[in-house]
Amino acid sequence: SKDVYTWNIPVPDYRLALDGDIRGLKVGVVKEKLDDIQVDGEVKEGVVNSIAVLEALGASVEEVSLPLLEHAGAVSKSLTDMEGAAVHYERLKAGAHGYDHNTRVRLLTAILTPAQVYYKAQKLRSLIRKQILDIFQIVDVLVLPTSPVPAPKIPTGPGVVSKEDAHARISGVRSFTGPFNLASIPAISVPCGFTQEDLPISLQIAGRPFDEATVMRIAHAYEQATPWHDRRPSI
Repeated sequence: SKDVYTWNIPVPDYRLALDGDIRGLKVGVVKEKLDDIQVDGEVKEGVVNSIAVLEALGASVEEVSLPLLEHAGAVSKSLTDMEGAAVHYERLKAGAHGYDHNTRVRLLTAILTPAQVYYKAQKLRSLIRKQILDIFQIVDVLVLPTSPVPAPKIPTGPGVVSKEDAHARISGVRSFTGPFNLASIPAISVPCGFTQEDLPISLQIAGRPFDEATVMRIAHAYEQATPWHDRRPSI
């Protein structure tokens, strides 16, 4: 279409930032996500050790508080499920049987969810985004676990089996990675250890809008100082 906009915005060469030098950068450790009771002990240990590595490389580390991140999982799920349901609406009507059980239930539930839930989720998204962006006035990046638990087992059956299961799905990994989707900022995950059962653990690094260079710079420096990215779990 002739109406398609063309954006002539050059993409920076992020490789130029990968110099291994992170001295002087300020790293904010998200207190609520490191001290969350859902965080597995081995995951927390791996992340704490990785933070120590960043500090040894010359970054300054301080604890920061982002209390609204508690709601990020629910907000993220509400928005993505309801927007996904809107995209798939006609196809669902024509042949819902073509979707796997869990996806079908999730999308059909979203279709039946009241509009005020979507409206409230959007308001909460704005508040979460503002809280995250405000914290970047005092730190250059945020670090936290990518997931509260190591790599989970693949489900063997369909559906949510309990209220606790439903809560875990909302407040699990989505609650740790979702905040940065909501805030529209860059984030990356890098391997930072393994559990005793040989399951991988990862560290998440998030930065200011359009500051992918700093995020990658810290991730690269950490990987150069540790062996985890070269190790593979046994399958």
